[in-house]
Amino acid sequence: MGVISRWLLRSCLLGGVAGALCLTAACAGPATIHDTRPAGDLQWPPQSDGPRIVWIRTITGRHDMGLAKGFWQRTLEFFTGADDRVIVRPHGVLYDGRDRLFITDPGAGVVHLMDIGAGRYVVIGEGEGPRLKSPIGVAEDDDDHLYITDSTAGVVYRYDLGTRLLEPLTGLKLRRPTGIVYNRVTRLVYVVDTLASAIVGFDTSGTEQVRFGTAGAGPDQLNRPTDVAVDRQGQLYVTDPLNYRIKLFSPEGMLVTQHGAAGDAPGDLTKPKGIAVDSAGHIYVCDSLQDMVQVFDESGRLLITFGAAGSRDGEFWMPSGLAIDAKDFIFVVDTYNRRVQVFRYLPGGSRVPHQ
Repeated sequence: MGVISRWLLRSCLLGGVAGALCLTAACAGPATIHDTRPAGDLQWPPQSDGPRIVWIRTITGRHDMGLAKGFWQRTLEFFTGADDRVIVRPHGVLYDGRDRLFITDPGAGVVHLMDIGAGRYVVIGEGEGPRLKSPIGVAEDDDDHLYITDSTAGVVYRYDLGTRLLEPLTGLKLRRPTGIVYNRVTRLVYVVDTLASAIVGFDTSGTEQVRFGTAGAGPDQLNRPTDVAVDRQGQLYVTDPLNYRIKLFSPEGMLVTQHGAAGDAPGDLTKPKGIAVDSAGHIYVCDSLQDMVQVFDESGRLLITFGAAGSRDGEFWMPSGLAIDAKDFIFVVDTYNRRVQVFRYLPGGSRVPHQ
């Protein structure tokens, strides 16, 4: 049999396999995160009918979401062997309004895109174009663009979710970009430059518009900040781990308030990293050395903690990234357990939505 004939035979076989995969996986329509109900009775505080956090599920790779690989990825694997990729050492997370889950994975040098709505899995940062070295933070604007910080390269990349083009924003001068967030009030992207102890805001073309923060322990200074979140008013929450504080800034960089103190008791901060704000204005902070998430009100009063050291459901091993979507589903990157755990905030009087 000639080379062309063998190629045609393989193509036909591949088409049959692809069709079967479509019938068994993608076309079956994997459930969205919002359709998932708690598998057990894990909640904080236990047995509470008031406001509480409930555990939803764990994600270690595309298989947990029932996602099929893209056609061209299956084609490549037909010749090179299957790629049963799992999450290696995750750090950042984002779940957008289109049922797409993004997980940065500096351990693998990629961003995992789990497009739950479309039933497909895509890897960003390898293949053609720039290769990611250490992707840390991820954010998305209103025009279907993704922004990825690469701390080792000192670069912020923009990824077009339509064309799949990955390109660096070359106009920015950054030393070690880490946390990143898109502010829908100012329509600016804010990135944490950890080594510069600064926050830099730029427009979607990559032009710097605002920069604030200097190294130090003063009220409006930062000491190796790591992550940033935004609330509905456009205010910015920054983790300031070596000052053991959370600081709130206006979009222009004026200090509004701060809270936190060094210590290992609930309410103290040992190594604050990921940060997010829910619909009620509660502030969630990953404390990676205490292996838990702490929840504060706007004044900095501790409301609740959840999680503990371990590898079971609801436990953490040095959590890092944190994101909360519009329906108050909470995504916690459990870095050294190599997974993302999903929780949900329920206000007082809400029923726990069991399966």
